[in-house]
Amino acid sequence: MSHSGGGMAMEEPPDDRYLAKIYWMFVGSAIAFASIIHLIDRLVYYQRLSTVSARPKTPLLRWYATATAITREAVYFTAPLIPSLHKRYPRLAALPPFGRTLLITANLALLLSLAFYGFDVLDRHNWEAIGVRCGWITITQLPLIFLLAGKRNLIGYVTGTSYERLNWIHRWVSRSMFLTATIHFGHFLRTWAQYNYVERKFKIDLISRRGLGAWCVLLWIVLSSFAPIRGWRYEFFVIQHIISVLGFTVMVMLHAPKMAQHFVWLPVGIFFLDRLLRFVFLMWNNICLFRGASRSLLACKATFHPLSARATKVSIANPSFNWSPGQHALLTLPSLTGLQSHPFSIISLPSDKALEFIVRAQEGATHKLFSHATGSLPPVSNLTKTVIVDGPYGRVREMEQFDTVVLLAGGTGACFIVPLLRDLVRRRREQLSTVTRRVRLVWVIRERSQIGWFERELSEAVDSVAKIEDFVLEMSIYITCDDSLAMDNTGAGKGDIQKSTSAQESEESLAPQKLGPDALPQRDDTIVEEAELCDDDDGKTCCCQDIVEDEDAISYTSTTPGSCCCCGKPKPTSTSTDVLKNTPPVAATLLLPKEVNIVSGRPAVRTIIGKQLEKGCGETAVVVCGPLGLIDAVRMAVVGLSDERAVHKGTGAQGVYLHCEAFCI
Repeated sequence: MSHSGGGMAMEEPPDDRYLAKIYWMFVGSAIAFASIIHLIDRLVYYQRLSTVSARPKTPLLRWYATATAITREAVYFTAPLIPSLHKRYPRLAALPPFGRTLLITANLALLLSLAFYGFDVLDRHNWEAIGVRCGWITITQLPLIFLLAGKRNLIGYVTGTSYERLNWIHRWVSRSMFLTATIHFGHFLRTWAQYNYVERKFKIDLISRRGLGAWCVLLWIVLSSFAPIRGWRYEFFVIQHIISVLGFTVMVMLHAPKMAQHFVWLPVGIFFLDRLLRFVFLMWNNICLFRGASRSLLACKATFHPLSARATKVSIANPSFNWSPGQHALLTLPSLTGLQSHPFSIISLPSDKALEFIVRAQEGATHKLFSHATGSLPPVSNLTKTVIVDGPYGRVREMEQFDTVVLLAGGTGACFIVPLLRDLVRRRREQLSTVTRRVRLVWVIRERSQIGWFERELSEAVDSVAKIEDFVLEMSIYITCDDSLAMDNTGAGKGDIQKSTSAQESEESLAPQKLGPDALPQRDDTIVEEAELCDDDDGKTCCCQDIVEDEDAISYTSTTPGSCCCCGKPKPTSTSTDVLKNTPPVAATLLLPKEVNIVSGRPAVRTIIGKQLEKGCGETAVVVCGPLGLIDAVRMAVVGLSDERAVHKGTGAQGVYLHCEAFCI
């Protein structure tokens, strides 16, 4: 059989099963390449700790650093899509990072190339053959989708990637599979429609009806996976998603020919392997039999401490498992939230002998936690609740291998950032192997009361660093919306509120976004919705919306206070001013040392990162966790500075590694 295309005769198209194997050759090569890069990064890590230097010195390491810098500039870049939608629809404001976009585009291009290779798509005699080909291309993607979906992820283990990062790829590979399934289904309909045979075909052919049912279920799975629907009721989404996937798998198994059944049984095996691994770790973490305890079956008992700004501190003493800074775990509290499972960042270190979380109260489960904490004061041992811990999960490169570490957090993003800071300080204090010489922390919060969440941890870090030579720690807390800050004019020193000297708008202004529902409160945005800089009756700007272009240039003398216009709060009146005249300075109400700068306004992200890069003697790590606006600002600042400084391109400027943590559902 020959097919014409562009006037040229073509050979018989390749066997469909062979093309399905070709797809996995490309997928396997991509996974192998990522695994090799992960292995090289591990070797670089040990090399840096052994030489106590984050600067590449050998020609091979310099070549690798140059190739890495060029690649990072490309994959970190984010192109704007509809910037005007950054408030209401943050996901539409910009395209995904170019690295992700390139990966998904390459996968889609490969699928379509394999689907149509060797066919003249305009020849109606080829339509059914194209449909058969696309059926093979569709079913061959099913194992990859299941491989990318598990929390105990095999691809994640070999590539050093956390499951939540692979989940984004999982969703887009699923959408690519839906496209090829639609082409498969559409070309059969197109063929039958030539003979007015569609209705008759579905009446007499059971296989076709099963295929139609599988396509309809897949359509629902794809539609329900988009963010607005997925985030509406996340617990409902998870339950219906599992049921829908099981139904789809059964229908595909009944629809596919016997020679393709292995593409269905393999995902089933992957699914149960992931569940088995999760079950084993779950039992090890929570059953007393494995801990030598005998009082109760479940080992993890939690106490709940209410914190300021409607937050709850959950503490589990002496857990039986270990974890690393930057990881998270899923908590289930049967007596309070039933069988709902919610992920929270672990804020403690293993050396603390306790597993701790900070949960910001929103609605549903997190509100129940806060209500229980406030209703059980003081928190005593007999008021503990049984907790089931699933985890830990998450991966981040070890920070001790970088010369300079810049940590930026928005709101409860500090739950991810602060443990990284504490671990770096602990390693220097205990004289463990580390390369890090400088750490810069920037925490952007909405109101002063949130400082209390990590007041003790930050104070201890500053006190520890004071006794360590050749280690610099700088901390700044930016408060974006607090009426009392707008009225404070004590100007006593660095521990007090610093007034911004610039109100210029810049590209580093933080676009406010919310990162999901109650299911993921540890990543929820606490930065106030961005308002235009406003003037009061006296022409003063809104202090909490100012961009602090240069924190080091702030004057500490008394200044005339501005007014706070965010959140729709009323401007201060003479009555409120009289009351605040007798209020003690802000620093007097805090336990933070004077080395921690507390600033009213918004940080100039590019300026902060640029200063640290100028001081670095080796590779710098920039880690950010918070709202999408903050993450996008940091990402673009890193790309711009890396290109501007010609990193590892003969200028002597050292590399910049970026880690963005945004647990968006």
